[in-house]
Amino acid sequence: MANSKVYKKCPVCGLPENRMVGYKQIIETDGEASSLSDYLTTTVVLGDILCRKCSGIARLARSKKRKLEESKNVVNTPQSDSQESTSSSDPSSQTSKNDPVYSPQQVQPAVKETIELPFKRVVSAHNYCCLCRTRTGIVNIPFEARQQAFVEKEIFIPQGNRCCHRHLIKKRIYVEELDNLKIEAHSCTTTAEDITKLLKAISITSDRELHDRIGDFSISKDRIRAFTGLSWEQIIELKEMMVSLRSTANRTVTQALVVFLFRLQTGNSNEMICSILGLERHQQVSEFSNFILNSFEKDVLPSRFGLHAVNREDLILNHSSNLLQKLHGISDNNLALVADGTYLKHQKSSNNEYQRKSYSGHKKLPLCKPFTICTTNGLVVGILGPYYAKENDARILKKILDDNESGLKELMCKEGDVFILDRGFRDVKSQLENDEYQVLMPALKGKNEKQLSAEDANKSRLVTILRWVVEAVHGNVAQKYKFFHHQLDNRYLPAAGLYCRIVCFLINQFGKRLITTACSDNEVLRYILDKNSKENSLATEVRAGKYSRKSSLFVRLTSADIQDFPEMTMKDLIRLFTGTYQMKQVISYLAEMMGETNEFNVGYCKISSDLLKVEVKSRHRENTVYKCYIHYKPETLGCAGILRYYCECPNGERTIGCCSHVATVIYYLSYARMQSYIIKPAEQLTKIYEQDNTIPVIEEDSDED
Repeated sequence: MANSKVYKKCPVCGLPENRMVGYKQIIETDGEASSLSDYLTTTVVLGDILCRKCSGIARLARSKKRKLEESKNVVNTPQSDSQESTSSSDPSSQTSKNDPVYSPQQVQPAVKETIELPFKRVVSAHNYCCLCRTRTGIVNIPFEARQQAFVEKEIFIPQGNRCCHRHLIKKRIYVEELDNLKIEAHSCTTTAEDITKLLKAISITSDRELHDRIGDFSISKDRIRAFTGLSWEQIIELKEMMVSLRSTANRTVTQALVVFLFRLQTGNSNEMICSILGLERHQQVSEFSNFILNSFEKDVLPSRFGLHAVNREDLILNHSSNLLQKLHGISDNNLALVADGTYLKHQKSSNNEYQRKSYSGHKKLPLCKPFTICTTNGLVVGILGPYYAKENDARILKKILDDNESGLKELMCKEGDVFILDRGFRDVKSQLENDEYQVLMPALKGKNEKQLSAEDANKSRLVTILRWVVEAVHGNVAQKYKFFHHQLDNRYLPAAGLYCRIVCFLINQFGKRLITTACSDNEVLRYILDKNSKENSLATEVRAGKYSRKSSLFVRLTSADIQDFPEMTMKDLIRLFTGTYQMKQVISYLAEMMGETNEFNVGYCKISSDLLKVEVKSRHRENTVYKCYIHYKPETLGCAGILRYYCECPNGERTIGCCSHVATVIYYLSYARMQSYIIKPAEQLTKIYEQDNTIPVIEEDSDED
């Protein structure tokens, strides 16, 4: 049974706090506690709470004591020399026994001068929050927050007002919360002392740069998220991890951290960052960044990121997709990791030896290659390297496994653990299988084969359902942190690996996990498992009947043709395509095939009443056209109306999902042509350089360009 809450009691009458009605006086200073102890003849300490009655008694006692002291001071005050001489020399000034006793006028206590100002103010209340009217968990509003409300909203908050602590950050109100201040009156009354203090504070902060405002948390949530990609709460959480970093006279830890994150987020030059944030020197950007890099390397990464910092059981229980067991029969006790290399473009080096090692013949650029290892829900377990551009993915993985200090073998320590890889790792697959690992890799076409078999194409699809997360991680890094998207300056190459580990830690700590929601749906899973064991009978029929060799009269497909084609909803299409990736590809394909009059620029013919043959242009090769075949059930609804499909492209035989060529035709006939407008991605770019029949020429050697 939970312990009941213990309430403080009034030190005079013993009344518990929860039974006090109306005003309660909280003792906030030692001086106040000492004076109240004298007035009430009882011990009062810091943090005590006086009830309304005892607080009134204390005020009355204080008033009586002050008046008594003032009257004593007036009576005991000696007369001036001039008064004494006048009394002794002027006989008329002498008093007789019958004269009334002279009673000097008592001096009234000084009263604080108040000023009425024409500024809006909130309600003057001490017992509830002036923002949300809550009565629990409230604290006195700091002077800095009152100043903030006055400067930014021209709203006056009376001294002594209270608010919930959740509205405050570092003695300031969240900028978004200022809109919750409700106007009670259009004039306010305050003391001259308070106004003086307010004006002095405003004069000090009126010429502050943005850098200074970051230091005292006075910029909005939206603005700090635009600068850093994180919220104030996340920045404070990150700051508390950097235990070895201390604030200095030139910058606080928060300021240095925001400058560093702003650099990662935007990829701007030091001069640009200095100008935007109002730093004194552009060299401070590098100085602040070096402080943060060292703190990450010393305080944060060793215990929170990397192959040595993760727990195998935690990865299996909390960061593994349930599709592993359902689609591939992987045991719940085995760990599955996705691995892949990526690229960081950098400047050409004057070091000829390094230039040869860093030049990629595939990308035709100088670059280095970080190597990413993540779980099937996108948690980055580790990022190793970078490695030279001449190293391929298979050779890099072999080096990591042979290196005992990397920690990969200690993590993947059980027989049957799984590596999910792409075709670039084919040279290391046999070694992994000899080491008793399971390897999930898309199938490879045999020599002289133009197309994968239905079995191999289906297996490849079951792998890509899980492997896409590593590509998504790389995409998130490049999209969110423009520091890596731009060409990297060669001076950053020694710390390139550290930068990569930091951004992956930030994604792990504050980002969302990647989940294949469409494939996790029970209906989609049943559809995948049902299609997995089936051969593509339509492919066999097409080859046997030599449909592709027979000359056919193709007619342009319009929205008025093939009216008996099955109609589908977006949910049906996602189920048929086994995910949303094909849907994104289809929209781009369709935009290319649509003319200016929204006509579908593909040719079709009917082999039979329910078998359709369509020519679809390849998106990779200008002169390549694939023939697609779709067998459907006329006048039906839902994806059950699509009986079979086949395409001549390399992945065209698969029965789990379909290739983008078949998907485009199905999407148009079953869904898009019924819509009032068909989306065309970046439609304005199609003819951007065809105005006035002029073609822009960019001279590569021109300094002006």
